[in-house]
Amino acid sequence: MAHAARVMPGGNTRTTSFHPPYPVVIERADGAWLWDVDQRRYLDLFCNGLSLIHGNNYAPAREAMQAAIQRGTAWAGASHPQIAFAESLQDRIRAMQLVRFTNSGSEAGMLAVKAARHVTGRPYIVKSIGAYHGSYPDLEAGLYGQGDVEGRALVAPFNDLASFERVMALHGPKVAAIVIEPVLVTGRVVPPAPNFLSDLQSLARRHGALTILDDCLMLRLAVGGSAEYFSLTPDLVVLGKFLGGGTPLGVFGGSREIMRIFDPTQRGCVFHGGSFNGNPVGCSAGIVTLRDLTVDRIAAMDAAGLVIRRALAEHAAELGLDVVISGIGSVAGIAFAADPMRHEDDPSALGVAALFHLACLSEGILIGPGGIMSLSTAHNSEALAHATAGLSAALEKVAELLASLD
Repeated sequence: MAHAARVMPGGNTRTTSFHPPYPVVIERADGAWLWDVDQRRYLDLFCNGLSLIHGNNYAPAREAMQAAIQRGTAWAGASHPQIAFAESLQDRIRAMQLVRFTNSGSEAGMLAVKAARHVTGRPYIVKSIGAYHGSYPDLEAGLYGQGDVEGRALVAPFNDLASFERVMALHGPKVAAIVIEPVLVTGRVVPPAPNFLSDLQSLARRHGALTILDDCLMLRLAVGGSAEYFSLTPDLVVLGKFLGGGTPLGVFGGSREIMRIFDPTQRGCVFHGGSFNGNPVGCSAGIVTLRDLTVDRIAAMDAAGLVIRRALAEHAAELGLDVVISGIGSVAGIAFAADPMRHEDDPSALGVAALFHLACLSEGILIGPGGIMSLSTAHNSEALAHATAGLSAALEKVAELLASLD
């Protein structure tokens, strides 16, 4: 890490993977496992920020990329993999009648907002405090201690419909879209309250605003993503993360009426560039990745996620640790009551969560900063047994340390 710090600020190039005092340096990965430069093995319970749905180095995706790369990596035109991938997305997600590819979920979110503003002629977006939608300043409102962005973005607490209603009562005629993260993941894993998401959707429509569903993380909940899982009918959908099978790839899509604004054959079309948009390598990997994300595999991941959450909750109770265990499907989170600071507000903060993170590493488990965990289809019975044993041992180390401080 000292070497990395000489060329990158803090020795890393991605704040979300940083944890005190420094993150491990990974040399290779396969399936549910990672190895650092010292050849120490870790169970991967972060999956690169929930972006590896089939685990590391997924062989079918790797083989698809190897075949595609023989024909070239990018060109200024459509390709069979690009068209086939767009068709598979149409088949899975009803709202995506037409799609546009990007190189990340961040870009897809930015362009979905651009589309909403263009279609409605309105400047504002509304989003949840703590919801992460990528590295676009307007969508970073409500993160890292920030509030509203004057003239562009307004925020309200997740799961607090009354607060959203107050925002819309004041600014509704100027709101282009409500941007929905269906499950709050950044810092704390918080599922939506019953009817909250559908009520948000209805609220937007009452005020003539669009709904943008950011499904980068929660596409994992069902074959048709969280739109299917929560019975939503968004105007625009944003995807990224595991969509490219481990390659940088994003997509946004919606109704033909909305998406036609990007059609270059139409007068006054909205410009959208990107040299590597829909590149054949990423699309080839993405086709295989979505093909293999079946109902049965989703159910198996969800069952494993439930085992993790129950094991954490039961052992924390036995140890007398005041924690909140939350999650949904194949995603879990642990939050310690003794920590007043959320990770995304101060990634350098030292607290019980940081100690638990280090304790997990010492037990051969890599979780996400802030206590986020996710499962993939590669997490088999061996991985699950390692996870429950290691997480329990890490909780015991934290309990011992806290007891010594009393």
